[in-house]
Amino acid sequence: MQPKSTTTTLFIDNNSWVQRLHPFTKLCYVLFAGVGVYAGPSGFSYDALLLLVNVAVAGSAGVLKGAWRTFVRIFLPLLLFMIPIHSVLYPGNQTILLHFYWLNIYQEGLMYAFNTLLQLAAVLTASLLFVFTTHPADLITAISHSGKSPTLAYLLGSPLLMMSAMQERVATIQAAQRARGLNTGGNFIRRLYSLAPLVVPLVVGAIVEIEQRAIALEVRGFKATTPRTSFRILADSSFQRMTRWLMLATAAVLVFLRLLR
Repeated sequence: MQPKSTTTTLFIDNNSWVQRLHPFTKLCYVLFAGVGVYAGPSGFSYDALLLLVNVAVAGSAGVLKGAWRTFVRIFLPLLLFMIPIHSVLYPGNQTILLHFYWLNIYQEGLMYAFNTLLQLAAVLTASLLFVFTTHPADLITAISHSGKSPTLAYLLGSPLLMMSAMQERVATIQAAQRARGLNTGGNFIRRLYSLAPLVVPLVVGAIVEIEQRAIALEVRGFKATTPRTSFRILADSSFQRMTRWLMLATAAVLVFLRLLR
């Protein structure tokens, strides 16, 4: 069966075991992964293992292809920026690996950049796994059912709803400006000059959409205190609840041990 993606979100519905998990379970895993990377065991092995686990889970959920494209767009600029900077300017640089005229490439800086990028990759893949396997409406429903404020539910769910919509709007604006004769390609200077005609409609459209969303929410009684019903039913189990508490407890222990070092 081909994966089905909605037009306004990055969620891919494959009806796999990952998509069927409760949103809080996946959210706790993202928190656990982030804490484990920065407060857990030091070294490359743990971060690499967590990265491989995230890739394997994404593959089993059928979202690996879409998550990989987004990962490359986010991670590649960081890679191209951090490796040259740290390999030359890292304060702990001592061992020269490569000498080219006046430029020295140091081992300590390269290792630091590699370790930092590996940590970012592990956290980013866990976050993308959550985004591509969790429908924003499920997250909002889960927060609402837990008794939390509707404002909190909207603040956490609205970015997931808007990401894909913003991408589609950027593509629409680019096509419209090209139809009007604007050259959005070429060298860096030409792209810089064409940036304003693309950014201004995007920002103005986003502001207008925010106002429309606010009006729609008020009309539907967004802050009403009466009990609400929902068409979405979220499956949960005692095993998932126990797993969530276990991940949170482990994250708390890792933070505590980190503070004692």
